[in-house]
Parts: sequence; C-alpha cells; structure tokens
Amino acid sequence: MKKLIINLLFFMFTASLFANKPLIVTSVFPVKDLVSRVTKDRADVKFVIPVGANPHTFEPTPLQAKIIENADIFIGVSRQFDGWIEKYLNKNAKVFYIMKGSKNPHIWLSFSTACGVVYSTYHFLSKIDPKNKEFYHKNYLNYAKEIQETRIKYFKKFLKLKEVPVIQYHPAWEYLARDLNLRIIATIYPTNNKIVSIKTLTTILKLAQKVKARGILCSLNTKDKVIDVYLNEVKGLKKIELDPIGDPDSKDRNSFLKLMEFNCERIYRALSQ
Repeated sequence: MKKLIINLLFFMFTASLFANKPLIVTSVFPVKDLVSRVTKDRADVKFVIPVGANPHTFEPTPLQAKIIENADIFIGVSRQFDGWIEKYLNKNAKVFYIMKGSKNPHIWLSFSTACGVVYSTYHFLSKIDPKNKEFYHKNYLNYAKEIQETRIKYFKKFLKLKEVPVIQYHPAWEYLARDLNLRIIATIYPTNNKIVSIKTLTTILKLAQKVKARGILCSLNTKDKVIDVYLNEVKGLKKIELDPIGDPDSKDRNSFLKLMEFNCERIYRALSQ
C-alpha cells in the first residue's frame, strides 16, 4: 500500500512537471544540444557554462546561479564533473547523471559516446514523462542515426591515415581518437592542475620522436612552451587546435554535429598533409 501511494505521488508530481514546459539545465553547450534533440519542443533546455570558460574550473555568476535555481530538471555528465550544480538547484528539481563513477567526462566530444547521451536522455525522460515516451524514442532513434552516419563517414575517411600516432594536451580527445582510429601515445597534462615533471615531459618527447608523432591535439588558442618545444624537437609534428565546447553563435560550431565536423576536418587536414 505504501509503495502504491509513493508511486501515485511520483506520477502526480511528474505529470504536473510536464503540464507546463519544464526547464532543463545542463552544464555545457554540446550536452544541451544533444538533450534538445530528444526533447524538441517538450522542454526548454539551457546550458550554464559559457563559451570560452573552462568547464573544470568554472563558477557561476549570480545570474547563472538563478537560472540553475529555477530549473525543474538537471541533466549532468557525472557527479565528479558537474555535480557542483546540485548545490544551486531548488529542492524539487530532478537530477540525472549520464555517467556513473569517475571516468573521462568528455562524452560530448565523440560520436559513439554522444549516442549514449541521447539514449540516456530518452530513457530518463521516458521514466518521468511516460506519456511522451514514444515521442522521445522516435527523436532518439532519428538523431542517433544522424550521429552514426556522420561517424561512419569520418571513420572511413580516417582509415587512409592508418592509426596515426598523436599526443593530446588534455584528456579531452580520447573518445574521438577511438572513433577516428587515431592512436594517442601520451597526454601532456592528465589532470586539470597542469603539474607534470620534467622527467615525464622528456619521456613523452622521446616517445614522440621514436614513433614519429604527427600531431598535438589541443584546444583553440592554447599557448604553452611545452608545445613549442615539442614542435621544434619532433620532425613533422603539428599543433592541431580543436574546439572542446562549441559555440551556439558560430555557424560552423552551433550544434553537436557541426562541432564534430569542425574538429574532424581540422584533424584530417593537419594529418593528411
């Protein structure tokens, strides 16, 4: 009887939640775009971390904190990555994390993991809004198909490069490298504090020289003397600047798929020359 009452209360709450268009908050723009592909007009989806900000160190302004406070639903990447948003939510907001544990959080930078994002979003929304389950399911299938078609296009394109060895500046590109059949031989800064020993940097340099690494994957406008040294010491090595977060105001990066195409084309141009 008690369980029946709890289920009834849950149904009444979620029914009222979706009677009006709910506000869903995400941390970063690409996740917002992926979630929006599932919800379409059934929800208002916003992202909190502005373009150009570091998602690992960002703290919201009072205005951004107010947006979070007004949210009905928070869809996060993982508790470790954007769990800080919870402390700004109102007590009635529903919380869902796409990832469990402390794995690499950059799931919005890969075709394969993005399919997991839209599936998880569909599955979660179907539970709290069952009357729209078929609507969410249809949207998930359609967009997952678009993602997979684009992934296959670039996978075939990158097959010509035959597992080119590359270095990544920050562990943002592991999932994408897997999609594109690239071989990441080392990560310069495995954590966000950018503390690394001279011995480690020297080891990476020697490995890059040995395997003839072709590129350093880094974010747009990255400036670091370590990169400059590697570029001087490793013949044929190129700095490949990529966008890790997208830009809703930029025509070539204002959606998840456009962001992926932007990054894939930059990598391919650099490595195929």
